[in-house]
Amino acid sequence: MANSLVYVSDQDPGIRRKRAGRGFSYVGPDGRCLTGAARRRVEKLGVPPAYSDVWICLTEDGHLQATGRDARGRKQYRYHPDWQSAQASTKYAGLITFAMALPALRARLTRDLRHAPGGRDFTVAALVLLLDRSFLRIGNPEYAVQNASFGATTLLRRHVRIGKDRVHLDFTAKGGKRLRQVLRDQKLHRVLQTVGDLPGRQLFTYVDADGAPRPVTSGEVNDWLATVMGEGVTAKAFRTWGGTLAAYTYAETLPPETRLTVKAMAQAASDVLHNTPAICRSSYVHPAVLELAALEPAERQRTLATVLPTGLRGLRADEQRLLSFLQSTEKNR
Repeated sequence: MANSLVYVSDQDPGIRRKRAGRGFSYVGPDGRCLTGAARRRVEKLGVPPAYSDVWICLTEDGHLQATGRDARGRKQYRYHPDWQSAQASTKYAGLITFAMALPALRARLTRDLRHAPGGRDFTVAALVLLLDRSFLRIGNPEYAVQNASFGATTLLRRHVRIGKDRVHLDFTAKGGKRLRQVLRDQKLHRVLQTVGDLPGRQLFTYVDADGAPRPVTSGEVNDWLATVMGEGVTAKAFRTWGGTLAAYTYAETLPPETRLTVKAMAQAASDVLHNTPAICRSSYVHPAVLELAALEPAERQRTLATVLPTGLRGLRADEQRLLSFLQSTEKNR
């Protein structure tokens, strides 16, 4: 379990990987090469051969097992499986809190979107509204420059087209995938139409106190979310909520006699998030929803039939049912 792990850092003494012929040798702090079981343990970590500056934890109970630099010089991490599981549980445990805070967030958006267009409050609110409706990644300026891949904060004006009654998104997302999305939402349509008329190459740009244009950053968005929804909430929570909602809705709408599969629910989340089904299954769908696949069709239908909307104003009926389901499974654990 995670509580039996030791918190470590790659600044601690560790094992270094060195090129040796066509393979590698692994050298401990004492200068000796690893052999036998010790060597097999580090090889099982699967650190890619292309990584440089590789550090490996001396023991198998470290929460961080290895780090290295990829071909672009970015630091990559290999964590202990128990640590990853604990982190995932913490993330999903916060999903109920996130859902219950959504009405307050949406009310705050309504207020902030009454502010003057071009100001920081209006522009940050416009971006968060897009996250709430589209579940986009938040975006990273480094990826935009190096990979020409974009997210919400780095969208350019050319990536968004405002139609008669819908919004068209068309851009290259993380991993080089082209993302095309059509959003039919009157409020978002109106807000993005206003944002699109403002100056700046990036879509979400506001004018600061000195009169200079300034793109909204992911840090500003996450600070805003923490203030409105509670400490620890970040933009990624929208994607977890969106993926879980897509999987749950798929389960709800499946014909009663049809067997539900994890693969199909992961695909439903993938269609919304534009991640691979495997990533959606491991990172963006609450385990309690995936567990519905273990039930026989009749039992699944009985379980879902007992789920009633919470009545929480500010959530759609499908969101209320998902929240009610998650709350009921949490009580039964």
